[in-house]
Amino acid sequence: HLHQAGRLRELEQLQKALNANDNSKIETVTKKIAGDYLVIFEINKIDLSNEARANLGMLAEVIKSGDPDIVYSITGYADSGTGNRENNEYLSKGRAENVYNCLINEFGVNKKQLVIDYKGGVDNMFYDDPQLSRSAIITKYEEDSSAQEELNNEEK
Repeated sequence: HLHQAGRLRELEQLQKALNANDNSKIETVTKKIAGDYLVIFEINKIDLSNEARANLGMLAEVIKSGDPDIVYSITGYADSGTGNRENNEYLSKGRAENVYNCLINEFGVNKKQLVIDYKGGVDNMFYDDPQLSRSAIITKYEEDSSAQEELNNEEK
């Protein structure tokens, strides 16, 4: 109840400031947030569609306006029902890399905020639909930034 009383007092003060036209006490905080993000690819393709690129552009704005220390993992997949193991590895890696490159080169996301992973061919992940497994999923990286440091060290 103490928290509610404090919040109520704060709201009353803001209302008084509004009524008095005192803009110095008014502050607007806008925060963009993102959950996991799914990018779908055509069968046997690694190229991003214009629709996927447009959506990645919107996701890029969320990433760039957020905490610069947050790292996002891009994981590529292929459906195990088609293609052989070698081809599915190639597809899942290429899909993750194309999402990574699009976010960096086309939309200006800092590469330190992105890591790539790929899983090859997987069973149907969503709604028993193999098309939805021909994808890349972008998610906030749950662990600390040591994984990104390892990746950066490998690139040297």
